[in-house]
Amino acid sequence: MECYFIDLEHIPNLPSTVSCIGFFDGFHKGHQALLKETLRIANQKGLPSALITFDPDPWTLFHPERKIEHITPMEDKKQMAACFGIEYFYILHFSRELASLNCSDFHQLLKSINIKALICGFDFHYASKNSGNIYTLKDQNDFDVHVVQAVEDKNGKISSTRIESYIQNGLVYNANQLLGYAYSLQGIVEHGFHRGTSLLQVPTANLRLSREYIVPQSGVYVGAVRVNGRIYKAMINVGKNPTFNNQKETIEAHLLDFKADLYGKELRIYFYDKIREEMKFNGIDELKTQLQKDLAKTRSYPLDLRYLYPQGNDPK
Repeated sequence: MECYFIDLEHIPNLPSTVSCIGFFDGFHKGHQALLKETLRIANQKGLPSALITFDPDPWTLFHPERKIEHITPMEDKKQMAACFGIEYFYILHFSRELASLNCSDFHQLLKSINIKALICGFDFHYASKNSGNIYTLKDQNDFDVHVVQAVEDKNGKISSTRIESYIQNGLVYNANQLLGYAYSLQGIVEHGFHRGTSLLQVPTANLRLSREYIVPQSGVYVGAVRVNGRIYKAMINVGKNPTFNNQKETIEAHLLDFKADLYGKELRIYFYDKIREEMKFNGIDELKTQLQKDLAKTRSYPLDLRYLYPQGNDPK
């Protein structure tokens, strides 16, 4: 997959493509419907497929005081798009100049990057003050427009907002049902307090996040870890370890049947389900007893490794 960063002052010479457009935070089942339609139409027209997204997040421009976290940071978006077979990945620099374009100027921008067909969601908006929509897109003659309707479950439209809420409330199983794959975080293993090894006999890999992820609510989770190209079932703890009165939140994973040194290694942690809430115990022995129960639940959990691989590929 070829990636291009595009701003209004530097528009590269690009091939004719069939492209979908959106922010794509989550790459959930609704987004996947856009990608599948893009690939279908690209194949039909005999053109390469492309995805158009925006950076930075528009929220950072209009609300700079807010801390912005994502379900799918930009590097993960690239990896996921490649997994689905997208051939070109376009990042539009979201600036005040881009945000202030009128509909006609935005259409001209898409024409200038050689879009021959555009696939978007039914609620896609663009241009100054979100004045552009599917009707203004269909009203121009520079490229074809194909609209994908909402993908729904029994609770309504599948959206990044719903998924974000599930993750923040520890309901990762529910989030995964909307994503179509297991939610994950990527980072580097760093030194922690070494209590897992020295006191609890449950060594853990302490993750320092490499991107601006939404972190699941504090608690103990069953999941998996990918390291060095291999997958291991894992018990994951998110929180401040109240038994030890920590002030800093940590993300730790105990890999089942794994003994090698992980410090400095890059790994990805996948969340499948929450085992229990974070708790404060009356001493180390009580904590150790509970950890053994958590480990037993983790080991018996039916982990489906296909859940880590959208479209049969590994989004690493």
